[in-house]
Amino acid sequence: MTDLLDAAPPPSRVAASPPPLPARRRPTARVLLAVVVSLVVVYLVFGPLVILLASSFQDTSLALPLSSGSTWTLSNVTSVLGASQTWHLLLTTVEYALGSLLIASFFSIAFAWLVERTNIPMRRTLYVLVVASSGIPGLIFAISWSLLLNPNNGAVNQVLHAVFGFRFDVLSLPGMIFVQGVQLVPLMFLLIGAAFRGMNGSLEDAAAASGAPMRTTLFRITLPMLAPALLGAMIYNFVNIIEWVDIPLVLGLPGHVSVLSTQVFLTVQPPSGLPDYGLASSYGLLLVVLSLVPLILYQRLIRRSSRFATVTGKGYRPRPIQLGRMRYPTLGIALLYIVIVLVLPLLMLFWSSIQPYYSGLNSKAFHRSNWTAYSNLFGSSTLTSTVVNTIVLGLCAAAGTMVLSLLSSWLVVRARNRAAGWLDFLMFFPHMIPSIVIGLAVLLVYLILPVGVYGTIWIMVIAMITKYMSLGTRITNPGMAQVHVSLEEAAAVSGGAVRHIWMRVLIPLLRSVASNGFLIVFLVSIQNLTLPLLLSSPGNDVMATLIWNRYQLGFVQSASALSVMMTVLTMVIAAALRGSGTNAGSRSAA
Repeated sequence: MTDLLDAAPPPSRVAASPPPLPARRRPTARVLLAVVVSLVVVYLVFGPLVILLASSFQDTSLALPLSSGSTWTLSNVTSVLGASQTWHLLLTTVEYALGSLLIASFFSIAFAWLVERTNIPMRRTLYVLVVASSGIPGLIFAISWSLLLNPNNGAVNQVLHAVFGFRFDVLSLPGMIFVQGVQLVPLMFLLIGAAFRGMNGSLEDAAAASGAPMRTTLFRITLPMLAPALLGAMIYNFVNIIEWVDIPLVLGLPGHVSVLSTQVFLTVQPPSGLPDYGLASSYGLLLVVLSLVPLILYQRLIRRSSRFATVTGKGYRPRPIQLGRMRYPTLGIALLYIVIVLVLPLLMLFWSSIQPYYSGLNSKAFHRSNWTAYSNLFGSSTLTSTVVNTIVLGLCAAAGTMVLSLLSSWLVVRARNRAAGWLDFLMFFPHMIPSIVIGLAVLLVYLILPVGVYGTIWIMVIAMITKYMSLGTRITNPGMAQVHVSLEEAAAVSGGAVRHIWMRVLIPLLRSVASNGFLIVFLVSIQNLTLPLLLSSPGNDVMATLIWNRYQLGFVQSASALSVMMTVLTMVIAAALRGSGTNAGSRSAA
């Protein structure tokens, strides 16, 4: 045995083979989805902004930006920053925004305090009535008040002149401030109402026990403790005011009052001559800076928000404040406000829609009332195509926004890393950019890129998705966080792919969140005037632009009839979508 082992030939030295190369890992569906969503968001957000920034340094008086006929120059920036008109526009814009916020804050704080913190009668009814006026689009709201407070024959001015001997000129900066402030009340009321509802009442009880009157308690305790919510609502609405063009166009232009948003619009669509996109881009960048400053200040305030905490795990009990003998007088004042800001505008729109020409309230006006405007509209093919365009715009913008928001929220909430934080920031970034600037930037992109989008309704859809994807993620992020990741893990362990997780787990559970977000984006899209004004073209009008064009040309009866129809259409579609969303939510809950 030993001999055999000894006689055995020595083992031959075989060259060691190299280790096998590791198999190339294919990217997972989650990674591919993250890449696609990130690229889409970067394209929607930074593509237009880069073009806008480049256009501000281009001489575009005779050519499109970044074309062979344009040249690089600093003249746009120097002419904007060096002109005294610019600083006058900036001062007027800030004055307009702050004045509107002052009026909106006064009424919204009063209603939020009455509805959420006191024992005023009909609290639920008041809540609904305050919010109801938000269903009137800003353009229609401005038109109704231009008829009510017209200095020549406005119905309210007729009463004011007969009783008090003076008239209020709504076609002025104070008129713009009043109308914009009143229009903002429902939104600000919704933003601060929850903070009033959740505030710990023990602090107010302590003040009352110390003998402090109600006014002292309100200004020394309630309002200071609600400072983050109040400032957040004011800053949010400050950005809204400086970006909306509805009221500045309807009330400001006839009164020769211009703000930055109208200056951008008039530079892109001048009454005569060619548009100057480079100059408009410079005005747009100035508007972006104006909107970013308060948002940065708000972020610094939020870092110290723990100083304002009043709800703890000990002794928390929100308690209504007793109004005593002032319950019903206060209710009467609140209902009078509702009549003025909700009922009167709607009645005025209907009244002017049945008048061949508007001349105020008088006996002759009753005799010449007719339904000609409605019969002409219902027999018009233009109305049919416009309504179809409006609904298509709203549905496509809402669908695209919610799909992008749900996908990004899933990536952000589930990943929780630095990349996810950047994606969430990119989704929120369009909120910091005024709508007029987004519209201008999107217009420039598709004027330059030969992709066949310019001149169609799809350019408006893209702009709406860009604008409202920040709103969509604010709705979907909390909803996605409520779905525990264990449900997705269980589906994955059972062999389900990403598409199965979405179709079988996430979509059924997030149906109510998605339907609510879809409804909100749909409504704000069909009510938006700023983006369609810049991006619509003949044959692709929507209801907002058709109303503005009719009103601008002096066809008040036709514009009023269209406004009534759009208000009714908005309410009907909102009710239908809300009903379908409620039914879907109940089925998923079952």
